[in-house]
Amino acid sequence: MHYVYTTIMVFFLLFTSSLFAEQSPATLEINSEQSALQLTEQELAWIQENRSVTMIGDASWFPFEGFDENGKYLGIVAEILNLITEKSGLNFEVSKTASWLHSVQFSEDQQVDIISASASNPILEKNYRETYSTIKSPIVIIARETMQYIPDLTTVKDLRVALIGTAGYSNKIKQAFPEVDFIEIEEISEALVGVAEAQFDVALMSMTVASYQMAELGLYELRIAGITELDMELTLFVNRNEPVLWSIIDKIKRHESKQERHEILSRWVKYKYVDRYSSEMVRLFIMATLFLIAFILYRNYLLKKQTKLLTKLSQRDKLTNTYNRLYLGQLLSEQVVKSQHENSTFSLIMVDIDAFKKINNKYGYQIGDKLLQHFSLLIKDNIRHQDMLGRWGDRVFIVICPDADLTKAHRLAENLRQEISQAIFLNVGKKTACLGVVEYKAIESWDSCLGRLEASLQCPK
Repeated sequence: MHYVYTTIMVFFLLFTSSLFAEQSPATLEINSEQSALQLTEQELAWIQENRSVTMIGDASWFPFEGFDENGKYLGIVAEILNLITEKSGLNFEVSKTASWLHSVQFSEDQQVDIISASASNPILEKNYRETYSTIKSPIVIIARETMQYIPDLTTVKDLRVALIGTAGYSNKIKQAFPEVDFIEIEEISEALVGVAEAQFDVALMSMTVASYQMAELGLYELRIAGITELDMELTLFVNRNEPVLWSIIDKIKRHESKQERHEILSRWVKYKYVDRYSSEMVRLFIMATLFLIAFILYRNYLLKKQTKLLTKLSQRDKLTNTYNRLYLGQLLSEQVVKSQHENSTFSLIMVDIDAFKKINNKYGYQIGDKLLQHFSLLIKDNIRHQDMLGRWGDRVFIVICPDADLTKAHRLAENLRQEISQAIFLNVGKKTACLGVVEYKAIESWDSCLGRLEASLQCPK
């Protein structure tokens, strides 16, 4: 355990040293703390006419961004927005997306003004333009603690290397290591757990996110086995239809001082600024950081040592990220027990996509998979926060509605029907679905309730 702590700290020091490395003369001139921020008349007029700016945020991209249990937007990006607000008067309305796929869908339709992501993202760059980046994090190699140090990924053959395929820096990594056959993964947690469970040998990702997520997931058997020469650059992408807004954000980011950047990062990465040329300060920094991180990791270890690493993965349908059939059955059993003990009720809604087999036959299974993903996102966006959505069959979704009688459930189902009828799905166009609604009857089994639910399906005429 102590070896893991020490290894993490060494690379953490490398990260922070590079993070605060001296900038080029051109960058220093732009970021000079002596120069005042000056906005043009056009930019000031735009701010007066557009006080609110819309933005979408990833639900769990900590420490960069995320939302707490009360729906408050938090993280390094949130701190950057606060600084921009102070300097410009702009207000940011941040909405949470269900997944990165959902964020991509927003970018394709240009529905929002700003999206935060890693720089050089070819998907976002189609409709959005990246602003100046002041925060960089090296791409590191994550492995189990039994793995030896890896000085260069190209020197190790036949490794199963996981890569976050949706990350903006993924193309840069592929170009840097063309001989490596990467296994593309959608979620950071999936890649880390995959390494812990020996599904992959190593995973490549941002140092900042890796350190945070390893601690959160309690993956103490993992360590940083190598560091690449590539960086992940955090940036804000601005809608190409708003060039003046881009100019304002880019100018403020270029005007950001070292002190302002340090204050932002210090709220999420607990360390003190260290002069990289002072050996005494470096030693003090290492001791303080080791103590702090060891305390945090040990506390998380005590809290999570009994927690199974694959709990979340075992409960989710990999394609749609909704609950899978097995866990949905467990939730139904729990609702039945609750209903019987508390004399409460709940209802079920079934959504069965019409003629789904024809979609697969006509467009192929990849388009069919995208349709299922978009359907699940649409349903999530139009049910209550306490409702539970799961994929019951190939084309069938079930929504568990706690404390909802038949009347309330019918209203929810009717709203879903209208939203589905108005939606235009990528590559497919309009699509319909059969919907069924039932309320649980006291003392009946959930199997019986599901039988009535299937029988209640009503399809569009």
